[in-house]
Amino acid sequence: MARGADGVAPWWAGHQRILNARAVPARFTRADQPVPVRVRLDWSQDGAEVREAVATAWTTPLVLVLVDDPRAALRGVWVPARDVHRL
Repeated sequence: MARGADGVAPWWAGHQRILNARAVPARFTRADQPVPVRVRLDWSQDGAEVREAVATAWTTPLVLVLVDDPRAALRGVWVPARDVHRL
């Protein structure tokens, strides 16, 4: 892990890209209530992981899931619908 001159790792040092993340679509449907889902995330260093999350918006090909993980730079990520399954 990278460290600064003071020996402390910078805030971004533990972040990883989510390789199956997609750009925010121009239009989407927002959920009235969060929907419990199981999502597959492809981390750039740690590889594929299946975890429980909640979906808050979607289009036909994409779903927005909340990712509560210190490795993620963002709290929400759009992933392909094929990587998300309702619980």
